[in-house]
Amino acid sequence: MSRIRLRSPEQPWLVRLLLGTYEFCASLKLAVFLILCSALVLGVATFVESRYGLRAVHFGIYGTWWFGLLNALLAVNIFCAAAIRYPWKRYQTGFVITHIGLLTLLVGCFMSRTGGIDAQMPIWEDGTNSIATEDEQHFLVSVHPHTDGDVEKAHDGRPAESYRVPFTAGPFNWDQLSEMPVVPWKFAHRDHGTLFDHEGIKLEVLDYYADSEEIDVPRITLKLSMPAMSRTDQETGKQVETPETFIPVELTAERPNLSMVATQRRDRQSVGGGSIVFWAAENANETAAFLDSRPEGELGESGQVVLYVDGQAQRISVADHLEGDPVPLGDSGLAVSIDKLHRSDDGQGASLAAVELTIRPAEGNAASDNAKSDDEKSADADTLAAEKDAVAGGDDGERMLLIADRPELNQQARRLGVYGTFWFDHGEISTADKMRGAGTSRIDVIEGDDVKLYYRYWNRREVVELAELPTDGTRVDAFTMPMGTLKMFVEEHLASNDSGTIVLPLPFNKQMTSVNANRAAKIRLTVDDNSEEFWITGPRMMFGLGGTRSSSIGTVAGHGRSASVLMPLDEVDVGFDIKLLKFTRKLDPGTSQAADFASSVDFLDERGDTLARDVLITMNAPVDFADPERGRSYRLFQEAYQGPFVPDSAEYQLHYRGARTPQQQRRDRLYISILTVNYDPGRWVKYAGCYLIVAGIVTMFYMRAYFFKPAAERREAGVN
Repeated sequence: MSRIRLRSPEQPWLVRLLLGTYEFCASLKLAVFLILCSALVLGVATFVESRYGLRAVHFGIYGTWWFGLLNALLAVNIFCAAAIRYPWKRYQTGFVITHIGLLTLLVGCFMSRTGGIDAQMPIWEDGTNSIATEDEQHFLVSVHPHTDGDVEKAHDGRPAESYRVPFTAGPFNWDQLSEMPVVPWKFAHRDHGTLFDHEGIKLEVLDYYADSEEIDVPRITLKLSMPAMSRTDQETGKQVETPETFIPVELTAERPNLSMVATQRRDRQSVGGGSIVFWAAENANETAAFLDSRPEGELGESGQVVLYVDGQAQRISVADHLEGDPVPLGDSGLAVSIDKLHRSDDGQGASLAAVELTIRPAEGNAASDNAKSDDEKSADADTLAAEKDAVAGGDDGERMLLIADRPELNQQARRLGVYGTFWFDHGEISTADKMRGAGTSRIDVIEGDDVKLYYRYWNRREVVELAELPTDGTRVDAFTMPMGTLKMFVEEHLASNDSGTIVLPLPFNKQMTSVNANRAAKIRLTVDDNSEEFWITGPRMMFGLGGTRSSSIGTVAGHGRSASVLMPLDEVDVGFDIKLLKFTRKLDPGTSQAADFASSVDFLDERGDTLARDVLITMNAPVDFADPERGRSYRLFQEAYQGPFVPDSAEYQLHYRGARTPQQQRRDRLYISILTVNYDPGRWVKYAGCYLIVAGIVTMFYMRAYFFKPAAERREAGVN
């Protein structure tokens, strides 16, 4: 069609400007440009979806402001191209219908983008669910009045104030955005910086991990180097030099707790020359006790105990004092009695050695007087003196258990500040005992209270080395073996902190969603004048454990109140219950790959009455069902599954919790069906737009055939 001109020289300049803008918005040049841009963007979007997944393409392209602007300009161009030709001629009927269809399609897309829902709903067999979890999250800020630091409800019985703070973060770790090519991710919307600031409470988001792992700290990764060796090649008979190889050793330990006993979890790993043990010191006394734990002289047949108290190490022969009188521990005002020596012998050599001790006040001394020197005024010294006074008032004292080959399991006299090590020479032992770790060489590594690493090397008879363990990659001597001396160095050291865990990012996985990813946000929460930074993690669907892991909570106290922050996922109540009657799957012959799977479900209302019975949802046949209250229609897709879980499995038992109906008891395996719940408010609008486009195109072809017939043919047909 020819270009329509509305402007004329005699019109005022403002009118000409407005009409010129109108003509440009209706021009074919703009239409071609916008269509080419849309085609280019859609081509890039296809590539992005194949490389990064559906979440990424919605985050980086379809959900951006510039893509919305592109569609808006296209809608303006379509509208103006039709409106500028008004009043329309009869032969333009198809043209008008097509443009109305295009506008209707764009409106439907806008409705889907702004009001659509795409969520996941896991359902156990014999279970029901009505809550679907979306792929987005938010912060929940709760403000609690408190007294003396205790978080409580308000005194008048009102619940704490809560604020919902939207939080859009995207599918990537934020530090990865600069490394992702193709798309300018910085133009995608992310909620960062200050998200909430109300009456002295401020929430700021500093960093975000779309998927992460929480690990216990302290943690160390060591590398043991096996020296290069020469061997004879079997085929050529020549000497071949084998290169140096490395054995990785990763150890994680939890910081000791006073409530823990000898069974407290530490970490130990057996390697070529013996064992490596790792734990964290509780305080400066335990660190100093480790550094001054070297035995002196002969160990004897029953071994030697080294006790550290009040800055001094006391070395005691077990054979000389076993079941004897208490032995004073220097000037500490304490004494130790060695109550029992444990040695198990299977006829081929000792396999275990441990001693039981009791620490009590020395006779004739006042514990509290000996506990303090003239200059000891610190709170720690006062606390220790109080503990000694408490022990002095009883008869039992404080018990200790020291295990020669398992120092990480030692039960120390922490209340009295006494730390010990038991050294025992097993002599010649059997291969079986060596395999069990008894009497073998050992390297003990400890993270001190100063967060430095220290180690000692015990070669079954003496402490060969006791020093600080460098963390800069410097190699130190490890086990001595017939082939040579192994070297050891620290590859990574993750130090302990107050929480005992740290959050580390995981690589991007396009199959991961925020429902099963371990999302984490680093936030700064300010309450009045108190500000703290910490990581909080969101809930995660733990299908294998039959439930959902709760979001972690971060709390900061202010003046007479506290604020806590959660990061839950967005949820949708579909308005009806879905009960999973049975899940079925078919495997490809000869494989464990699922070829087809489906769910048989009942739909129930809020009273439990059945709305629809035994509805089958398969991979290729979704089901539509409407909320009986609001009339909102949802489309349910069969997306995935978890299982099977057998009756003896922890997941099976956790789900039923020991109370099963006869029907459930007959079930020999259990599945979790994962449905996708989709709500698209623009679906029928988009359908209508497509129908109009098709109708307009058909009409244009019909009109073209009619109006462009030769005049003679039209006269023969009786048409003027």
